[in-house]
Amino acid sequence: MDTRFVASLLAIVEEGSFAAAARRVGVTASALSQRITTLETDLGVALLRREGRMVRPTHACRNLLPRLREMLRIEQDLRADVRGQGLVGSCRIGAISTALGDCAAPLLRHLREQAPDVELRLIPGTSPGLVAALEAEDIDMAVVVEPPVNLPKALRFDLLIEEPIGLLRPRHSEIARLPYLVYSREAWGGSLCWSALTDRVEDPQVLVEMDALETIAQMVEGGVGQAVLPGWRGLSRHAPGADFTPWSGARRRIGLLHRQRDADSPLVALVRAALR
Repeated sequence: MDTRFVASLLAIVEEGSFAAAARRVGVTASALSQRITTLETDLGVALLRREGRMVRPTHACRNLLPRLREMLRIEQDLRADVRGQGLVGSCRIGAISTALGDCAAPLLRHLREQAPDVELRLIPGTSPGLVAALEAEDIDMAVVVEPPVNLPKALRFDLLIEEPIGLLRPRHSEIARLPYLVYSREAWGGSLCWSALTDRVEDPQVLVEMDALETIAQMVEGGVGQAVLPGWRGLSRHAPGADFTPWSGARRRIGLLHRQRDADSPLVALVRAALR
């Protein structure tokens, strides 16, 4: 089985269309179609089905995806062993939005300098969603809020940074008691912020609740309300006209989540160093 054809199938599944996958892989859509036909003949099952303009994996294909991804990972490891460094192939990194804004540029620069043969894909998501994607092997690593529950033994969390949690208020506000714009309590970081708020304020007046830190920060700057948020590095870019006051003892911990089997991977080490 040609692993290039397997990589083409995974690209189609991830992109959702032949055209987008063809641009990513660097071949024509017709060539991709021929590769899928060859794979279906080799495996004896249909792998894709069309739904309007989108292409979806069949049930048989979904069952095969973890082993196909493992096949590509093994091939990449073999090539890396031959080259003696382990810094080659594709790398899919998921990240929460604030980490993506803070880390994307330095990560790209660092990998371009230290591992130019690595093809990087950055995938936004929520912490719980990215943990699930890592377990399903849809991504290779994730930058997430520290999970509030025990992780599966197959996964490992490496702490990268601790962010203070505090109060964000519009500068020179004339309103004595502003309502609160609440970082979603269903989010892991939002739960920490809500606990910090209710420890200090009895029965806070909630105006709106959302899992969109950048939007909340901009609304605070616009004078709509105040918010309890983590002080991520990019906060001042989104709310330059607001004042952030950290609260003692309240922190949000951000780290790199990866599989235990990859703990000694040179690529994981390189990504970890870049993010720190």
